[in-house]
Amino acid sequence: MSYLPPRPLEERDDVDNFHSQSNEQTSWLIRHAKQSAASNSTKVFVVTQENERNVVAYYAWTMAHLHLSDSPTRLTKGAGRYPQPVALLARLAVDDRHVGYGLGAGLLADVIARFILIGGEIGCRGLLIHAESEEARRFYMHLVPELETSPTDRLHLVLLLKDAQQTLRHRA
Repeated sequence: MSYLPPRPLEERDDVDNFHSQSNEQTSWLIRHAKQSAASNSTKVFVVTQENERNVVAYYAWTMAHLHLSDSPTRLTKGAGRYPQPVALLARLAVDDRHVGYGLGAGLLADVIARFILIGGEIGCRGLLIHAESEEARRFYMHLVPELETSPTDRLHLVLLLKDAQQTLRHRA
């Protein structure tokens, strides 16, 4: 199968036929993604096949902050007593019919590349990933061993900007 690189969700994209193993991720894409993208509260990036408008994979991210009590120790160093600015990967899902083609890993790589690109420009210290389940957590940890777990929620994972930059240099 031939897939196009991730790009921003457009109004003409077909989300109605998307179905992932997560009902929540499926429902959010169908019911809320276009509105969130249009209001610029969340950026949604999608993958489609060549000459198709059906979304086969997506991720949604936005800006957030992480309270010090929720932050891994390394993120709190030099932070004073202030919440830390982070990019939040809130959702990532692949349509059931397209699992096994590396789309999830590709989307995660795209998120990290974009995070590195903007992180140093806007004052963003980390990438916070909300893993929906233990299975999702294992997926992220397998692909990015540098992720650190929040001390208050095992499903919240953090990648420091400097670690992301170092990882990219070593893998390049």
